[in-house]
Amino acid sequence: MKTIFLFFIIIVAIIVIALILIYIKYFRPLRPKESGYEYVYVELNGTVRELDEEEIKYLNEEFSPADGARPYIKTSYKDLTPDGKIYGYINRNRVPKNIIIETKANA
Repeated sequence: MKTIFLFFIIIVAIIVIALILIYIKYFRPLRPKESGYEYVYVELNGTVRELDEEEIKYLNEEFSPADGARPYIKTSYKDLTPDGKIYGYINRNRVPKNIIIETKANA
């Protein structure tokens, strides 16, 4: 009976650790809450900029999950496209703190 209980505790601990690691990798904010739109754009050279009005409108559209024209939202700054490029939309709080988000004034 003790072996089954110990096995159960070990399985629960592994699941909890896995969930914590998933949270840290995909959901933990990397920067404090900032003003501005929820998403920003990572350029080909790795710089990050605010979105313009057309991009915001595009991201606010409803898309079917099977729609090939839907925007690709990166989960991590270092995520690459299938062709090995770094560009794409990303949630503002997933951009590392050491990366400056350029505004229209300093872009």
